[in-house]
Amino acid sequence: MEDSPEALMELKSNVSRETINKLDVYRSLILAEKQSLISKKDKNLLWIRHFYDSLRISDLIRENKQNIIDIGSGSGLPGIPLSLFYNGENSIFLCENRRKRADFLEHCIDALKLKNTYVIPHKVEKATNQKFDVVLARAVGRLNDLLSISYNISKKSTTFLFHKGIHIDDEIAEATKYWKFDHKLHENSVEKGSYILELNNVIKSNT
Repeated sequence: MEDSPEALMELKSNVSRETINKLDVYRSLILAEKQSLISKKDKNLLWIRHFYDSLRISDLIRENKQNIIDIGSGSGLPGIPLSLFYNGENSIFLCENRRKRADFLEHCIDALKLKNTYVIPHKVEKATNQKFDVVLARAVGRLNDLLSISYNISKKSTTFLFHKGIHIDDEIAEATKYWKFDHKLHENSVEKGSYILELNNVIKSNT
């Protein structure tokens, strides 16, 4: 499939033309940034591999007025595409401790006029006074490590949505030694071996 705005709209028909236009601006911001935000081979794959893959998460967030955190946000994926999609209906927190990348995220928030979108410029482990309805992470770490660093910001009702690859079965098996949870896998229809792992009812195991 050709990487283009039209292809994204074909895959996700509820994305508005306004959102597409702002994603195009965001794409330009990523490509113009001096620091390396994505791999060279992905520079021509932003619409499908990155933007569509980020927006797939919106199908799994079934309520509005949610507090959503994107851990290790980096270039803003998936948090910024979701912020554009929701247009302020949910609050998006971009957690990024690397100063230059946090500065880039602040620049994107200003340039794109993002509503209810905020940067947390430190590691998620330090966000001790905040609880979130939805926890996101994309290309950050293994499942057990992600749960360890984000459990302090979760509630009983929190949903965890993590982008994962072909080794997800191994990660789940490892994590169940330390955690109890209900889970579902949502495979990317255009990229085999790419999943969103949905976790609910996460608690620390006593064993």
